Amino acid sequence: MRMRGSKLVRAFQASKLRPKVRALVKSIWGGQRVWDWLGQSLAPYTIYPIQIPAMEFLPGQDLILLELPQRYMPTMPNGLGYVHNILKTTGLRFQTVDVNILCYHRYHSRRILNGLAKVVAPNGHVMPEDPWDNTNTEEWFKPEAVEYFRPEMNEVITGLIAARPKILGISLNGSNRVFAREVVKGVRAELPDVPIVVGGYDCVYPHVAPRLFPYADYMVIGEAEMTLPPLVKALVAGGRPKDLPGILSRYDSPGRAWVPGPALQDLDAIDFPRYDWIDLGLYRDHQGYRLTPITATRGCRWSRCTFCAECFPWRKRDPKKVADEFEWLVERGSHDFHFNESDINGDPDALLAICDEIIRRKLNVSLCGQLRVDRRGTREFFDRLRAAGCTALRFGVDGWTDHTLRLQRKGYNMRLVQENLRHCHDAGIRVAVNLVLGVPGETEDDVQDIIANFLRNKGSIDLVESLNTLILVAGSEYYRNPDRHEIRFRGDKAEIYQKHPHAIPPELWYSEDPYIDHEVRAKRLKAVYTGLTQGGIPVCGFAKGVVERILEDHGSYGLDMLESRQPKPSSP
Repeated sequence: MRMRGSKLVRAFQASKLRPKVRALVKSIWGGQRVWDWLGQSLAPYTIYPIQIPAMEFLPGQDLILLELPQRYMPTMPNGLGYVHNILKTTGLRFQTVDVNILCYHRYHSRRILNGLAKVVAPNGHVMPEDPWDNTNTEEWFKPEAVEYFRPEMNEVITGLIAARPKILGISLNGSNRVFAREVVKGVRAELPDVPIVVGGYDCVYPHVAPRLFPYADYMVIGEAEMTLPPLVKALVAGGRPKDLPGILSRYDSPGRAWVPGPALQDLDAIDFPRYDWIDLGLYRDHQGYRLTPITATRGCRWSRCTFCAECFPWRKRDPKKVADEFEWLVERGSHDFHFNESDINGDPDALLAICDEIIRRKLNVSLCGQLRVDRRGTREFFDRLRAAGCTALRFGVDGWTDHTLRLQRKGYNMRLVQENLRHCHDAGIRVAVNLVLGVPGETEDDVQDIIANFLRNKGSIDLVESLNTLILVAGSEYYRNPDRHEIRFRGDKAEIYQKHPHAIPPELWYSEDPYIDHEVRAKRLKAVYTGLTQGGIPVCGFAKGVVERILEDHGSYGLDMLESRQPKPSSP
């Protein structure tokens, strides 16, 4: 029986009990399926109608900072919050506008309140039910899909032209390049002298960022705490600085050798994001769910995995200051938290200290995050995490045989993997795992052993959350030193790297001894996926989608958010 519209259901869905019950349900075996069934049986509950703020751009600003669609919802914009805090230290007049959250609520309120079975753009493109879901990221690289939001784009452009800020700042988050490009083009048509400053996920590597978004005047590469303030102050004063550490610009000297800017070492010297540009209550999805990111560390302490592009030095915050952030957010209605970092156990003692503070302060939280397999991952360790409210953890196992773990330089073996997974599961924490296939040196025997090791640990695995073939991505050991790993290219290496600065398309490279190309990788992926699913090991929807696309494209999928959708270079 479906209790559609029930006041009891609405009260439960909107209450503080909902996240607690959700965490409890999802922590049990099959909990995600149970929660999904409850969602279908008890509603569909929706938060609408709600008051959605107008999209306003204030005149007289030195800088207007934009978060443009798409950023995954229901996660709050942690990175934008830190940039907002940086700008507070400059003494400039600025405004932060989260266009993403406004577009999100406009889209879903129209869809739900109008009872639309499907949403169709004026050009005939059928939109996904939720374009913000992580399974639909590729939609935002399709001009025909982004065109649905043309009224919002025009509203942003018109508002910015009327406001006439001295600087326009845009956060590039990996999936909003098309939307950002259209906004920049529209603003430049009327305000050609307003400098465009960008940063974010797309601006990590200096040789990659300008190719991904060639429409900016200035790009902040990497972290911005030390480099953004002097840049924006100089711009507001009327200057057009060049050759700055940590910054790329169209004013730089020809042939200039880029140098990185300094990284903030003391993370406790800065405040945590308070999202004070908007009502915090807006940061929830159309069913009322909010996932709040917490950053206790930056970078990766291990930083040796051969396939990984992590490039930031590892630093940590004081556990008590992290707990202060938890407490502040809990007081304002957040209860579900995600550690927004590479590995939460870079310093296991610091992580336990955070958990102890959460317990001491009696904070009602549900925690999830990603961690490394570690010899200190004992049953007692995971019991303390569970006592603090940890309900789900994702292990970056990746290799799944002793041989492939060595190839990937993971720093542990399958015995330790098995112990960590078992201890975590027995502590009552939901266990998710990752897998990377097709690394140089991997053998057919490894493929069979991978399946066997998964099945051997089936009782300790609740979900395979990431299942993918190796992507030769910029910054990784494989990308930087291909010859060392017997990686070869179908064509001139220099030309391929020049044409594909972010990642090398799978069909353009292979490895020898043994021979592995994109078709071999796809074949192995199919074998492993089949072995896992037939063995009863759950694979999440996102990972299933990746597998299906790789098999459809014969191994050539994996770059939708990387090189295949990059715009052609042009002058700013």
